[in-house]
Amino acid sequence: MTKVTSLPDNVEFDVTADETLLEAALRSDIAFAHACGGRAKCSTCRIWVLDGLETCPERTELEISMANRLGFAKEVRLACQLRPKGRLLIRRLVIDETDLMMCSQLDRAVAARAGEAKKVTIFFSDIADFTSLAERLSAYDVMYLLNRYFVQVGDIIEQHGGFIDKFVGDGLMAIFGVDDQPNAPLRSVNAALQTLAAVDTMKPFFTSMYDADVDIRIGLHYGEAVLGSLGSIGHERLTAIGDVVNVASRVEIANKDAGTRLLISEALYEEVKESVEVADFVRIRPRGTSDRMTLYEIDGLKPEAEAILNTKEQRETMLFAGKKWVRAFAEDELEIDEHRILEFEDYDVVVVRGADSYFAFNNACPHLHLPLFERREMVEGDLGCYPGTNTPRPIYSTLVDNRGLVCRWHHSCFDLQTGDVRDWATRLAEDGTSPGWEFLGDVSKNRMKLKVYTCRIHDGDLWIALE
Repeated sequence: MTKVTSLPDNVEFDVTADETLLEAALRSDIAFAHACGGRAKCSTCRIWVLDGLETCPERTELEISMANRLGFAKEVRLACQLRPKGRLLIRRLVIDETDLMMCSQLDRAVAARAGEAKKVTIFFSDIADFTSLAERLSAYDVMYLLNRYFVQVGDIIEQHGGFIDKFVGDGLMAIFGVDDQPNAPLRSVNAALQTLAAVDTMKPFFTSMYDADVDIRIGLHYGEAVLGSLGSIGHERLTAIGDVVNVASRVEIANKDAGTRLLISEALYEEVKESVEVADFVRIRPRGTSDRMTLYEIDGLKPEAEAILNTKEQRETMLFAGKKWVRAFAEDELEIDEHRILEFEDYDVVVVRGADSYFAFNNACPHLHLPLFERREMVEGDLGCYPGTNTPRPIYSTLVDNRGLVCRWHHSCFDLQTGDVRDWATRLAEDGTSPGWEFLGDVSKNRMKLKVYTCRIHDGDLWIALE
């Protein structure tokens, strides 16, 4: 017989060898929620094991399925499946009807993630002097500038295993280490460095468009946070709370006083110091605190770390018919109308499977040089509307009949076999200007083909001729 103490009831009860924790709790008149009747079909009987986890048996197959689906921390268990072997101190996580609504899988398609304490890196960034920039631009231009910036930066963060928590104005908060990714602290620094590099490549565009010198500041801090889903039912979002978030924000703000672009805390530096190049360090008293902190300005990764994190996958190649061919993947890996993005050193290639053939092309709109397809998940509205309209841009460029592709940015249609233009920028006005962007003048003459690549099937694999 095993003793279990349940909080917040502060009630102790016995669990016999042939009982689950839920069965024993109900026998002892403890009001454990169990919407599915204790069959592991919901998560409402979930508990947090505060003490004694080491005495608990491994999860059952049913519990493993639920835990994987909802992202349970190891301390969160289903009472209907747990048969404790030693003394436990637990906390019920579903206390009342509101909790039941939040956790019940019978009523909801997606579950809230239970709070869990975890070591993570918090990434904060904002655009330097954004307020003054926004004051002299139209609202539409501000939104365009931010969307162009966030699309590229968000992609970098997610490529490196980061989770974008929120966008607030020109600011961004991301979390690294949510799912225990290896080298999460170093990946966060790598993402920050690549974000700065991406902004540097965008600067000439913003200068020519708005006569604006756009730059950003980034602050990173490593420490323990509580991760969990917050929000009203149906609108939950994973976030982090705790002092680590506040400190990371202050580290980012410290860039302004230090005249730097990227600072990391001492706690994060201790995690990555063998793999980074330090330009300088500063001792400051962050705004809103009375304590002095040592912050490190990161200049780059050391060559060994650079090679591990940033080396592109080396794909198998062969020579055939005077061309260099690169192996993409097995021919049956894509379903009809599905696409995949292949990353190369200087460009990305989109591969699309049609009804009777494959098509491959450069993932760049020939007119605006923006990605035709995204590597990250998006929802309607993420890319805003076409200039001067309330019509949202589609999340992806669109495949049409007769092997055509319609660009999501300016609505030109390209032939996927030849790259030739079928229809050019159909959302332009008759004088060649773009509604809302008339100051750019006639852009209708900047007509360019889509770069396409030849595909062939060989020994069950898809090969692409890049040269």
